[in-house]
Amino acid sequence: MIFNYDPADTFIIFGVAHWCSFQNDKLCIFEPKEKGSGPPKTLTRKEINFLRGSNNWRYLPGPRARERLNRAVTTGTKALRDAHPNDRDAAIFTYMECMNLEFFRNAGAIVLTPTSLKENWKDILGVFLAKEAVRNIDGGPRRGGSKLPQQRKPHAPETLLKLYKKLRKNKYDPGVLVPKYRTGKEKSFGFCADTEQFIRNFVRASINLEDPKDNAIAKDTRDALIEENKLRARNGEKLLGVPSERTIIRRIGLLDPFEVSVLRDGIDHARNKHSVSSGGLDLLYALERVEIDEWEGDVRVKFQQLGIWNELPEDIRKDMPVNGRRWIYVAIDCASRCILGLSVCSQPNSDAARRILAQILTDKTELARAAGAEGSWGFFGSPHLICTDTGSAFSSNMFILAVNTLGAIMLFPPVKIPELRSRIERAFGTMARKIMPLLPGRTFNNPIARGDYPSEERTVLTDDDLTRILTVWVVDHYHHQPHRGLPGGQSPASRWKELAEAYDISEPPDLHTRRVALGYEYVRTPSKQGVVLFSNHYDCKELMKFRRSNKGKPVRIRIDPDNIGAVSVEIDRVWYDAPALNGEELEGLSMAHWSRVMRQLRQKYAADAELTLPQRNRAIQKIRKLVDEARELGGLIDPEYTAARLEYLEDNLCAGMLFNHPETPPVGDGDLPFGKKIEPLHPKGPENATQQPNRTDGDGSEWTLED
Repeated sequence: MIFNYDPADTFIIFGVAHWCSFQNDKLCIFEPKEKGSGPPKTLTRKEINFLRGSNNWRYLPGPRARERLNRAVTTGTKALRDAHPNDRDAAIFTYMECMNLEFFRNAGAIVLTPTSLKENWKDILGVFLAKEAVRNIDGGPRRGGSKLPQQRKPHAPETLLKLYKKLRKNKYDPGVLVPKYRTGKEKSFGFCADTEQFIRNFVRASINLEDPKDNAIAKDTRDALIEENKLRARNGEKLLGVPSERTIIRRIGLLDPFEVSVLRDGIDHARNKHSVSSGGLDLLYALERVEIDEWEGDVRVKFQQLGIWNELPEDIRKDMPVNGRRWIYVAIDCASRCILGLSVCSQPNSDAARRILAQILTDKTELARAAGAEGSWGFFGSPHLICTDTGSAFSSNMFILAVNTLGAIMLFPPVKIPELRSRIERAFGTMARKIMPLLPGRTFNNPIARGDYPSEERTVLTDDDLTRILTVWVVDHYHHQPHRGLPGGQSPASRWKELAEAYDISEPPDLHTRRVALGYEYVRTPSKQGVVLFSNHYDCKELMKFRRSNKGKPVRIRIDPDNIGAVSVEIDRVWYDAPALNGEELEGLSMAHWSRVMRQLRQKYAADAELTLPQRNRAIQKIRKLVDEARELGGLIDPEYTAARLEYLEDNLCAGMLFNHPETPPVGDGDLPFGKKIEPLHPKGPENATQQPNRTDGDGSEWTLED
């Protein structure tokens, strides 16, 4: 069907107001009403018909169209739509009575006179009641014995005749049949305005965070009204009405629910309780937005059996508690809901945040297999936006600088609005509901829920156990379960795969960049064999040049505890990669492995300050074999290091122990011990070798260098 539009009509198309500048039987041209709102839209009649059935099309009649509609319908359906529900039902009931009367009139059974209606009233009423008994019954007649809906009392013949004539006069608009007894009447509570205002003010002042009950507030309000009247009587003023306590409770129920919630529970709780969901974030590709947060898990773990227990000094061991709760750090990709990082620590700190950031950039499948998981944990890449709260772990200079160095953008959503970081909050909620109830030593979220459960007595897990459990649950369960927040109920793993195929995932930074951004920093003065850190020597060509011109000047270096085969050295604000001397065995070796190597060497060669490289390499190979066997048997989790712990190892475990390196060839030309380097006259190459003539003596005899 083709509709003709007036230029004064307004069309809201995809949220922009337009007017119709041209139309024919095939298409219409709509131009924006405001300049700069976009180009004109040319839509065919078929496209308009399609848009008419969607939420992207709205038609607002202009003055002429409204006048035409008002002429067609005097009152319009708006009167019926906006009426009170009881009045609306009464108007429709009367309308059906009139239509039944119309049926008898069209059949010639009656004429529109009171006498004719009275003579045929029994037949008219019988047909109407039979139709009315089944009109509002869904699915047809009820089964035998079921209760029929309550029916209204029909009008008298004279009244029905007046209503029918009124309906015909207004062109059969049922809105004219709405009862008028409610219209125009102001809502009144039966008390004067001063009484109502006194009740509202006193009730608002009585509601507080102590959460008094409504009946107690009503009693106090009524007592306050009585005292107020005594004061007014002494002053000769008009007395206030004194309602009953139940009336005052009804007044409390009429207050704004949000205001009451603010007074009872505080603004944050009220906002969370009455907030409206906006549908969530509109994300396009994986790693577009990554949320990181910390959560104190609802479970207690033992502290004596940590993987780092043997590395702690005796005085620290004595002061450590027996057991307690642990903090869990998690990073989640908002587009796919995949967990990108997981860490367990004793207290919130920047080192845990640093580890989580490093896990986002690396494949964690080896870590998952070490924990005992069967699946892979290959969700990683370069994030584009990092969202966290303003906790000390995330607002530190180190963390912000690391995010910037990695090429990502740091974002702090407003505090105390957790829905702005809804993805990570939902992940913690899932952990609390799905995995924490299965663990012994659970603490619960409140004392009432805990009851008589002996959390401390049932504490049997260690940090390593909790890390394994969470890792296996994330890799083998969570990533492969349908997620209600994803399209079609996809699992996080399948959603990641779909987004990776549709959009490219950015390559993560290389090891050197990650070490500069996330490595632990030290200051060392270079010597002839470079810088020494954890009993190993690191050197590079740039460091040698710096040492020759800046003798005795220290440099900043950074090391990655997961790979001590090289360090990064800062020279003139530029970071360079400095590999370990003779460090083939050190490449890929973690600080956890190296600590075991140093401990074994300390025990075996306690009297030797310098050790040979073969001794070091044999110890490394032996430790690696033992660690691999431990991983296969029990899923060994490497201890996570902090800056303080690394400093302790450097000052104690590695203090005074160096490795005797053989003479190494010079790295640069300037490092030659003596003499001058001889350059060939012509560049090396097969083409130059064929063109170079043989040398001759004065007598013409040919000779070569080999002669």
